[in-house]
Amino acid sequence: MCRIAGQVSLNTHADQKRRLVNRMCLAMQHGGPDGEGLFLADKNSICFGHRRLALIDLSADGTQPMQDITENYTVTFNGEIYNYLELKAELQNLGYQFKTKSDTEVILVAYASWGTNAFHRFNGMFAFALYDKRLQKVFLVRDGSGMKPLYYHIKNKELIFASEIRAFREIGFSQNRPDWKILFLAFGFIPEPVTILDQVLMLPKGSFLEWKIDAETYRTSSYLQPKTVQLICNQKEAEQLVQQKLHKAVNRHLIADAPIGVFLSGGIDSGIIALEASAVKGKALHTLSLTFEEAGYDESKFQQIMATKLGSRHQQQQITAADFNEQATAILQAMDQPSADGINTWLVAKLAQKQGLKAVLSGLGGDELFGGYPSFKRMHLLKKMESQLSISVLKWFQQSPKEAYQKLAYLSLRSEVGYYLALRGYFAPHQIAAILNIPVKEVWAKISEFKYPAITETNPELFAANLEQDFYMKNQLLRDTDAMSMQHGIEIRMPFLDTEFLLAVNSISSNLRFDKKLAKGLLVRSYQQQLPATIWNRKKMGFSFPLQKWLKQHPLTVKLNTSTNLAVASFTQRFLQDKMHWSKLLALHFAANT
Repeated sequence: MCRIAGQVSLNTHADQKRRLVNRMCLAMQHGGPDGEGLFLADKNSICFGHRRLALIDLSADGTQPMQDITENYTVTFNGEIYNYLELKAELQNLGYQFKTKSDTEVILVAYASWGTNAFHRFNGMFAFALYDKRLQKVFLVRDGSGMKPLYYHIKNKELIFASEIRAFREIGFSQNRPDWKILFLAFGFIPEPVTILDQVLMLPKGSFLEWKIDAETYRTSSYLQPKTVQLICNQKEAEQLVQQKLHKAVNRHLIADAPIGVFLSGGIDSGIIALEASAVKGKALHTLSLTFEEAGYDESKFQQIMATKLGSRHQQQQITAADFNEQATAILQAMDQPSADGINTWLVAKLAQKQGLKAVLSGLGGDELFGGYPSFKRMHLLKKMESQLSISVLKWFQQSPKEAYQKLAYLSLRSEVGYYLALRGYFAPHQIAAILNIPVKEVWAKISEFKYPAITETNPELFAANLEQDFYMKNQLLRDTDAMSMQHGIEIRMPFLDTEFLLAVNSISSNLRFDKKLAKGLLVRSYQQQLPATIWNRKKMGFSFPLQKWLKQHPLTVKLNTSTNLAVASFTQRFLQDKMHWSKLLALHFAANT
């Protein structure tokens, strides 16, 4: 886990490239505190930069940017390749030699052997830039789930890339995208591939950008290759598959030459990850938890039950309103782009750093894969409404006296975006128009223009799973997890998103995968013998904070409540009356103050 940046241009002087890339890397040094590096080559047309967070091969041999033995290939890499040892053994059998013990070198040698066909073979979370001296090409590559960010800008035959938006701001990118506030108030995040910055985009997950240096042209392609799997229709076989594949995934995610732990929220997903990690680490396993004074949010009882069962080296830290108020400014400034989430990740990553860890395993992904959200049950009704009601009738919902129904108007878009916003949207179009003081037609037009790849699944639960993974998980959870954890130089790993585990889960019949009675029933039954009943047989809480209470006296809220924008002040009043969720208040804050 590191931070990367670079520039490719035939028209920029070498010294200017060095200064630019150095400035970008310096702006991201929090995410790479263990070292730095710079690579300049090909008649000074290419400059790669790197900030290092050392987890595998802590020696100087792991320094980046890195070249292979032939010096034909150079890479600057952010992330981890969890199957690098298997790939390395395969490449050695083919006659290739290695000079380091790092997963970074495996990327170089794999590309030397298989070209771009190597990319789909990497099981990990990654974003990297690779220079091929022979072909005179630069490749930008991003993992299949979108765990690691990779932003880029192309203009005037120049390519600039980085791991964070703040790196672009550091070198003078200041023009925000004109419609970002509309998208942000609708989604609660800025959806990929767009960013808050005009002319800066996110590379799509599971894809690579191929830049021809001499021709100064590029194309973007998917490297994902569909795999045929046998459908699992037997309950016991499905449970065994889940357990076997997750055990292997956790084992892979524990590979590190630096201290690593597990975040223990007290819920099902983190509990299962901790169980599997304990099977590998035993009593040496580090577990971390946050607790609260407020009983309605505190899960310390369940965290302690799991920690006792595991016999882990458990560390708890209580977070109070005073703690939040003291750190709120730093937390909000740490967000690389406006977000209505991520506070919890910032705090748990800070605890991990305090405990001397470099990486923490998380249960992120369990809900999206096994149906842990209300959207999985609501999708049947939404599908029925969208197919049977006319656009005009669906649009009428924005006038409904019940605010909870107003977002159903988004179904009139007849698209994946419409489904997502009907389920998880923050503000309805007429509310966004009032907040931004613009015509509601402009809101509808901008949201209608935003296109997302079609989801071909017809099964409602599978459609919901794809929707949750491709919108909420990728745009909010994964992006916030990366941005906030790396502020403390902590890598958060997610075994549920292991490539082989995802393939196994997708091979299970939807009737088994999505239990109609028990939320995440297949996952629970797979571990029912090991997981204490007090952990899985209770109402889901989620990893939430008492922010509904804490924010009421915060200066942020006081400022919004006295806003001259009547819509902003009115929504703030609704928050103070507990009629609006705190995440919407944060969205108002960024829209009003950015």
